[in-house]
Amino acid sequence: MKTLVLSVMLLVCSLAAAAQANPDSTIKSLKRVYVGVEISGVPYSMWDPVKKLSGGITPILHLHAGYKLSQRVNLQIGLTYGREREDRLSGIYYGYNDTIIYHFHKSEMKGVAMPITIQINPFRTQRKLRVSATASLAPIIGSVWHQYSEEYEGTRKVTYEDEDAGIYLVATAGVQLNYKISNRLDAFGKVNLMYKDILNYSYFSFMSKSSKSIGIGLNYNFNLKRGK
Repeated sequence: MKTLVLSVMLLVCSLAAAAQANPDSTIKSLKRVYVGVEISGVPYSMWDPVKKLSGGITPILHLHAGYKLSQRVNLQIGLTYGREREDRLSGIYYGYNDTIIYHFHKSEMKGVAMPITIQINPFRTQRKLRVSATASLAPIIGSVWHQYSEEYEGTRKVTYEDEDAGIYLVATAGVQLNYKISNRLDAFGKVNLMYKDILNYSYFSFMSKSSKSIGIGLNYNFNLKRGK
């Protein structure tokens, strides 16, 4: 996993260096740097294949900063934080002599995701609308905790408890539509059509990839002018 993340980072640096070394001379002024905010329902799964412990977060608010390598290719890095908690009655067991045992489940999942995204527009750039294919690789630094307990005659006993923390990796791909509101402001909508929990499998990721996630947001463009 670490090798894969390192390879992606090296590729990102190489693309940025190539863009700086070979600027598009036909453009005197290009909005290359932008920042944005996105409201999205994309989940991020966390899974330990040894402990068989899984969970995930679904942050709502995402922040990102991007760099336009060319008129057709954007590269951006995002940041989001999510936390999920659960404390519920998971079942009731009725035994002999009116014996009743209550089963409870508690869990807490939290993490920081940093999706690295590339957007490629295969068509000629339009004045107002821009349709791009988008792919993201998201390292997640997070933790998962689960506890199961049972209660009998007012006394609760923990029957299982475990936790895991580490770095996880998720990939997504889809389509994004950008609309130019002004020279500084763009609106966009995105649909993720593919979801993959890299190198691992979990019930959470299986259920997540079965439904497509969507997102909407705004980008603010900085106008950086080149010298002649």
